[in-house]
Amino acid sequence: MVKDLSAPLLRTARLLDLVPYLHANQGISLDELADDFGVSTSQIQSDLTTLWMCGLPGYTPLELMDLEFDSGFVTIRNAKTLSRPRKISVEEGLALLLGLELLQQRIPLDREDIRKGIETLKDKLSKSLGIQKAVNVPTGMNNEVVEPLLEAIKSSSRVEISYHSLYSDHISSRIISPLLTYDEDGRNYLRAFCFLAMDYRVFRIDRIMDLKIIDGLHAQVQSDSQRVSIPAETDSKAISYSIKVLNASREAAERFDIDSYLRQMNTADLTLDLSSFSKEWIQRAVLATGSDVELIKPLEIRKEIAQRAKSLLLRYTDK
Repeated sequence: MVKDLSAPLLRTARLLDLVPYLHANQGISLDELADDFGVSTSQIQSDLTTLWMCGLPGYTPLELMDLEFDSGFVTIRNAKTLSRPRKISVEEGLALLLGLELLQQRIPLDREDIRKGIETLKDKLSKSLGIQKAVNVPTGMNNEVVEPLLEAIKSSSRVEISYHSLYSDHISSRIISPLLTYDEDGRNYLRAFCFLAMDYRVFRIDRIMDLKIIDGLHAQVQSDSQRVSIPAETDSKAISYSIKVLNASREAAERFDIDSYLRQMNTADLTLDLSSFSKEWIQRAVLATGSDVELIKPLEIRKEIAQRAKSLLLRYTDK
């Protein structure tokens, strides 16, 4: 999310834009000038007074800008060094090129008109800034997956995918009917009807290892496409579990998403009731966090963690 500019930065940008604008519109009225820049007349007068004291080093009357606006109409002289509008900086240009590259990757192959338009914009930007237009954007997504996926959504086709679940560290084969893609927190997601779970699921696109178009959309999907989807990491119900926080480390806070609890409550022997869709994820998370947390329940998972910990310890002691 782009941060809003502060008032001083906004005013600085406006002052830089005022000079070339006045060069091109000598004699413009104060009211019209204020209206063009979206500020009050008193604010534009304050800006002009500030410009009056700006110029090249030396800051004598020979180097300072010369403005007249007492009559209600503005003229400017001695400001040729700023007579052209501001250009896009290299940093701004790179950001635009990155954005155009990401956008181009999401455009279907049959929309050649849009793809050519984006390519034209990239050419103009790169020539204007003197930088290469070929910007590599590591999206984490496989084009061999994305392009047929977008085609399947457009043609209402079912697809067969190989999906890697990080919760269970398992690759499953599924037949799904893709409905739409969207971005959230820098990730690309797919909402689809999964015929393995016989329900709607959300998939992370970068975890789809392989994709093959099968046939037309199943009729059941269209009648209920507005239902809420849950993550496709598992097809089981949520598992409730409790952990005791022994050390309020950053690793524990991020892994179990308990930062808000640690900020508000006394962390000495803090016990939290949480939930997960995967028993394997609970086991791996507790083991990975080490002595910072202790699983209290369910006892079944607690025993399995103890067995895995002993097995791991034996691997070191046997060497």
